Formats: sequence, structure tokens, C-alpha cells
Amino acid sequence: IGSGTVSNKQGTDYGSAIVQGGVGYSCIAEVRMIETIRDGKPSTSFMANGDTVRIEMLDDQQQSIFGAIEQRVSVLN
Repeated sequence: IGSGTVSNKQGTDYGSAIVQGGVGYSCIAEVRMIETIRDGKPSTSFMANGDTVRIEMLDDQQQSIFGAIEQRVSVLN
């Protein structure tokens, strides 16, 4: 999983969480950067062994457009 970002500033200097009226973040690196700006240090951890990420895009009728992509993080030895 890359750490590139597509930011959604929504009229502010930087993006904000959905619970704060924003549209959320597109990646862990982006939310950690915002936390560092806002709080002086990040509070969101990077993904770890056993974590799952699921990405899905829905249309206006809440139907999946291309199907869900779900991946589990697994440490390779």
C-alpha cells in the first residue's frame, strides 16, 4: 500500500476528519501528517501484521461499481 495522497481540503488549509465536517483522508500518511500539524505528533499507527484494508466505491444507489478490494497485511519472513 502506497503512502501517496489525494487531499480534500474543502476550503481549509488541510483536510479534516469526517466527524469534524471534512471528507476524510485517503491514506495513513496523510492523516499522520495532519495529526502532526494539529497535535505535534501522529496518533494513528501504520498498518500492522493482521490488519485488513477494504476499498469500495458505491454509486448513487449504493451499489458497488467495481467490487470491493480487500487485502490483509501479512509480514513475510
